[in-house]
Amino acid sequence: MKAANRHPGRKSAGSADRSHGRQLVDDIDGLDARPILRPDLKIGVVLWPEFPLMSLAGLVEALRHAADFGDNSQRRRCDWTIMAHDPSLSVRSSAGVTVRPDRSYQDPADFDYVAVIGGLLRSLSSAPEGARAYLRRAAEAGVPVIGICTGSFILAEEGLLDGRRACLHAYHLEEFRESFPHVRAEANLDYIDDGDVLTCAGGISIISLASELIRRHCGPDRATKTIHQMSVANRADATPLTVTQALGYTRVADPRLRRAVLLIEQSLVRPISPQWLADQVHVSRRQLSRLFAEEFGQSPGAFIRTTRLRYGRWLLQNSSESVTEIALRLGFSDCAHFIRTFRQEFDTTPGAVREARARSDKVMA
Repeated sequence: MKAANRHPGRKSAGSADRSHGRQLVDDIDGLDARPILRPDLKIGVVLWPEFPLMSLAGLVEALRHAADFGDNSQRRRCDWTIMAHDPSLSVRSSAGVTVRPDRSYQDPADFDYVAVIGGLLRSLSSAPEGARAYLRRAAEAGVPVIGICTGSFILAEEGLLDGRRACLHAYHLEEFRESFPHVRAEANLDYIDDGDVLTCAGGISIISLASELIRRHCGPDRATKTIHQMSVANRADATPLTVTQALGYTRVADPRLRRAVLLIEQSLVRPISPQWLADQVHVSRRQLSRLFAEEFGQSPGAFIRTTRLRYGRWLLQNSSESVTEIALRLGFSDCAHFIRTFRQEFDTTPGAVREARARSDKVMA
């Protein structure tokens, strides 16, 4: 028997939660009205025998949610293709579920990334026909390759991780280090982006990597929608989305403020003003200032600056971009201005953050 609502004129808490969740998605989808000429992000996928379903599902579901408005599953802003030498032959996962590839191998240049999802270690020697050659071809063409789960073993076997860092699940870490001592293997991370080669531990970590790729190519609004729709908004891992606070801001109740924050997230690398922000959310500049003060204890301008600096700190810790490149990317007039503002915010310098990362890398090597 259904429980009766004691207050017929009042929405239940569950109803309010559903309304808030749908409103958030509507707000995000309303941020970008660009005509869609081609997908912003295209990923080619190669599956190894006995691959983990979670790694494939996490990647594809993240792209699916970012790709379209609402929950319509149309591949508008993102697209993915599962490939094999003979697409008529299904690939068996470690759980016994089979997946049939979409097509045979296509030109790697058609994709923004080519990802390989490795299988159980006993199956790594059972390479699908043409798979290793295709991965090498992608790397030679300058297309970034991604090793997911034991896909890192496959990339290492092909020499694509020589002298690089690689992200491994802790379960496989020691075996990887013994097999590939020339690769700096690390665990307890979601992923490592080493430029044209990316590695991911697999499992739920694939959602963090997929969300970051979506953020880069489609914008922070699409990434925020992905993690909201996949119900991982309360994860506390140090991902790009938590650093820029895209996750925490989804809990902002006022729809005007929520939209303003999403616009800031979408504009991390282009200049915006508090007045422009007020115009976009249809409030006066004074009203906008009051909203930010009540929720964050900051003015809109200070909030914009703080968010960019936090993103800059994440780039220092996780990317290979120089301090000058990061400063210019975030809209600072010069490197000195960035360093001065960074010191005021964090009581340290960008150089010190980079040095701390280098020491950490050396310890882990």
